[in-house]
This record gives sequence, structure tokens and C-alpha cells, in this order.
Amino acid sequence: MTEPTPFPGKGQIWVAIDACDVQIQYLFNAPITFSGSGRLTGGERVCILTEITDPPAAVVSFVPVRYDELHDGLVPPDIRETPRFKRYMLSVKTGCFYEHFRLIEDAA
Repeated sequence: MTEPTPFPGKGQIWVAIDACDVQIQYLFNAPITFSGSGRLTGGERVCILTEITDPPAAVVSFVPVRYDELHDGLVPPDIRETPRFKRYMLSVKTGCFYEHFRLIEDAA
């Protein structure tokens, strides 16, 4: 009998085992958030932002370990050039996350 895969916990590092579509949240220094979509390639490592909850969240939120290197490819120029743009984060539904990602480093 195999152990169930743990729910992704804050600070863990997971790797995309293949390419997958992600939702992108563009966060601003104001009470506003826009979203879009993008694609991560296989091999990209991500750091989990989602806190473990009971019941588990329906969506897993994370940022790429190579956040700065992927920034321009995931955030459109019109968003990047908006003075109040602060940062971005990614998310996928939990089922999709388990399908495309594997745990490689547990949180300290």
C-alpha cells in the first residue's frame, strides 16, 4: 500500500514533471487583482504559498523558484508597466497540481 501524497504545504519546493497551464494573479499596491493564464515548462521548481487547511484548499498557490527569470514571460508588458504592480503568483486546482507536480524538498 502506498502512502497518500501529502497536501502541498507552505514553503515546500515541488517540480513540474511536464508542461502545465497555470492561472496567474497580478497583485497591485491597491485593493485590486487581475488574473491571466500562462504555462510552466517541465522541470520548473515552485515554492508553495498555500497554508495547509482542513479541509484542503481547492487551489494550490505558488511562485516559481526562478521568479525573476520568468517574470517577463508570465507578466504582460502593460501589467509590468503599471506603477502600482507589485508581484505575481501562480495557482492551479489541487487535482491538476498533483497530476503535474512532485514534491522535491520539504519545508524546514
